[in-house]
Amino acid sequence: MQIHKKHSPRALAWRVIRLPAGGLALLFALVALGVVGCGKNPAMAAIESDAYGFQCMKCKARFFTDRKSPLGSKCPKCQQDYIEDAMGYWCEKDQHMTIRPKVSGPEGASVCEKCGAQLTNAMVSPREKDLKAWGASKVSP
Repeated sequence: MQIHKKHSPRALAWRVIRLPAGGLALLFALVALGVVGCGKNPAMAAIESDAYGFQCMKCKARFFTDRKSPLGSKCPKCQQDYIEDAMGYWCEKDQHMTIRPKVSGPEGASVCEKCGAQLTNAMVSPREKDLKAWGASKVSP
């Protein structure tokens, strides 16, 4: 016949302490992973912008509006309905952004204007400072 010993109060206390300590360690590890992983997502950074850029395909005027007030379909300069969104293409080789109208054909080709390299997977939304450097002027809708 086997006699079962009751657990001593000390062993019982150790069990109670060990369980929350393990839980705290796990919680700490998860929080640490969350903090490390909270950096800015590069994909989201590429599509976020503080401005909308446009180019009139008729008179070639370049302009932009702030993000809160997108422009209609008429060019503020020539009043024609032929404006296109401006899109940026980032060249890693020379750290340069080429901004072009978002159209098919040579006018909208994703080619670096500085080094001539074909840019693949390089589309980014230009920010206000990039659009100003491109020669765009700010307009209000």
